[in-house]
Amino acid sequence: MQSPAVGVGSLMFPELLASPVVITSSRGIRARAIAEHVLGVTIALARRLPVAIRAQVAHRWAQEELEGASVDVRTLQGQRMGIVGLGAIGLELVKIAAPFGFRVSAIRRRADQSRPEGVEDVWPLDRLPDLLAQSDVVVLAVPHTPDTKRLIGKRELDRIKRGALLVNIARGKLVDDDAVIAALGDGRLGGVALDVFSEEPLDPASPYWDLPNVIITPHTSGAMQDFWTPLVALFSENLRRFEKGEPLLNIVDKVAGY
Repeated sequence: MQSPAVGVGSLMFPELLASPVVITSSRGIRARAIAEHVLGVTIALARRLPVAIRAQVAHRWAQEELEGASVDVRTLQGQRMGIVGLGAIGLELVKIAAPFGFRVSAIRRRADQSRPEGVEDVWPLDRLPDLLAQSDVVVLAVPHTPDTKRLIGKRELDRIKRGALLVNIARGKLVDDDAVIAALGDGRLGGVALDVFSEEPLDPASPYWDLPNVIITPHTSGAMQDFWTPLVALFSENLRRFEKGEPLLNIVDKVAGY
């Protein structure tokens, strides 16, 4: 079974888990698009573009809001990006983040694997508090599993580097929304970009909509000009391999859930 998506949680029903059916995912096809999205919203938050856009809509000249002495407008050179998850998306993000001057650290389930080029440190999940304490930008790029549910809550946000930016393009259930909103309010978080939410569409009454340091996108970080051509090519290659008894690409670990 070839899934057209990366996340296959909805397929993990007991009968399929118990069967010999092999599941393959579309891992990697949208990686470049999502990595570019992460970099785009990171730049937007760093340059406080949401404030400028809100002022534009209101026909208000916001120079003092964007250039004031106390305003936290930042450049990316020398900033540390902490990537939680070094799958296809995380590795693609490393390729484009390093040239912008980011120093990169990462969390990986198999931290004993060789360190990818452009990554200074690779730590296991239990080192997440260290990553949060050191990172100016934290990117969530891990699948939703029992180990990652509510990965970012009040306890973790109490450890995060003050003023850090948080970008979530993975799954909404990785974060505790109430804790994130509180951290935005008291300055523990300098800004947040969210492409995924625990419940989608996002409730119109959510406080996220009105916060000036939040970017909301409607689960579109993976949007690209042509998704189906590479997906059909992947399926065709897996079908060829299946017929010849060769190893398949992107096999899903049914136990791990991805």
